[in-house]
Amino acid sequence: MMKQLGCALALGLSPVLAQAAVIDLLGMVSLDLSGNSKATLTQAEVVRDNYRFVETTVQVKLNGAETVLLDGRNGPFYADYGVTVRNIGGYAVSNIQIGSGAIDIYLNHYFGGDARGEVSHRQGSQTLLLDHGSRVHEWGDIYESIVWGVFDPYSFAARISPLTPLQQVVNLQYSAFVDEADSSSYGWASFRPATLTFSVYDPRSVVPVPEPAAYALMGLGLLSLWRRGRGQRVADAA
Repeated sequence: MMKQLGCALALGLSPVLAQAAVIDLLGMVSLDLSGNSKATLTQAEVVRDNYRFVETTVQVKLNGAETVLLDGRNGPFYADYGVTVRNIGGYAVSNIQIGSGAIDIYLNHYFGGDARGEVSHRQGSQTLLLDHGSRVHEWGDIYESIVWGVFDPYSFAARISPLTPLQQVVNLQYSAFVDEADSSSYGWASFRPATLTFSVYDPRSVVPVPEPAAYALMGLGLLSLWRRGRGQRVADAA
């Protein structure tokens, strides 16, 4: 039975006083959102890897501005953003796309602050991705530091199959903290979460679609039968 979904699902949560929400998308995936997240769903019948099936695509991204910025002049602040996806109920994840992300932090005169992130993907017991960002440090003097990191895009495509699927766990986590600025010190921190897109399907409902070569062989067989039948009719008429 096809699971019918609404066209969109949206959550707006405070990026400063972060909350969390666990959503079961009609028994297909468990979607754990925190921070200012928005999830959009679409559904379509597709043909891939010689199978026809209904695919549900989910996109999760920051709701509103692309970057969460914490300014010490208005501090202290703490913000986090997290997305965790797990396929459940016998459903399979067929496609995962993670965009680029970034973290930035500037601290002056031992100002208190931090920014960090992690992007990971596990398939069954195997870790396919564990990325903390490629860090770059710059120093102005002994009292000043600038740090930023970049998360590269990532993609994963599982071959469509009617077999029992492996569990896919995708996790994106970002956080930042800044203290309150004063006359002697100042700082800011920010993070730009990656956009996550993934697709889910039911392996129990996939329908095999013959390859073009199979269609060609079938056509030759039908043509051969037609010629044989026509030859027999001509012989009978004679």
